[in-house]
Amino acid sequence: MELGRHLSQFSDSAKFAVSLNQIQRVAISGMYDSPDNDGATIYVVDRRLLHEQDAERPECHVQHRYSDFRALREKICEVVDVKDDQMHPVWCSYCNRVLWLMKFGGFPSRFPNRGAVATFTGWHRLLTHSRKHKLKQFINELLAAAKDESYRYGNTQCQRFVAISQLLQIFLLEPHGQTLSWSGVLNPAG
Repeated sequence: MELGRHLSQFSDSAKFAVSLNQIQRVAISGMYDSPDNDGATIYVVDRRLLHEQDAERPECHVQHRYSDFRALREKICEVVDVKDDQMHPVWCSYCNRVLWLMKFGGFPSRFPNRGAVATFTGWHRLLTHSRKHKLKQFINELLAAAKDESYRYGNTQCQRFVAISQLLQIFLLEPHGQTLSWSGVLNPAG
């Protein structure tokens, strides 16, 4: 991949900025209940790059459970909500906007949605469709908030940018990469 050769010439933080800035938006193109994961709903996440047309098939898609989205949110919250420096999110505009989204953004709740009653009443279908739209909105808002814009305005770059960028890259850019477990530990995708 030509982009990869050019990225090797940049610093780590510049590589993450370029990679994230290449993503225009994320779409959730489908969902299904996986028999391999105890019937858990799997969301198919398409990554759309700047140069791709809507009519084109996305270059990459990854599959994640709701719990993967939740683990990503919790891990990013841990990175930006600095316990030993509670004033950091106040003066750092980067961490402030990411933390605001983590705490007050429209992340879907954890209502249980499985079982015979949920399926029979249509609750399962309604909740998974609602989650699909809210997860798409959340991940696109997170992508917009996490892209580093400080270099455009001459501000110093927050060190947490690299950690957040790595988490998003693992989540969005690695088609056969890794997923976050509930504990926030990186696990190989199966």
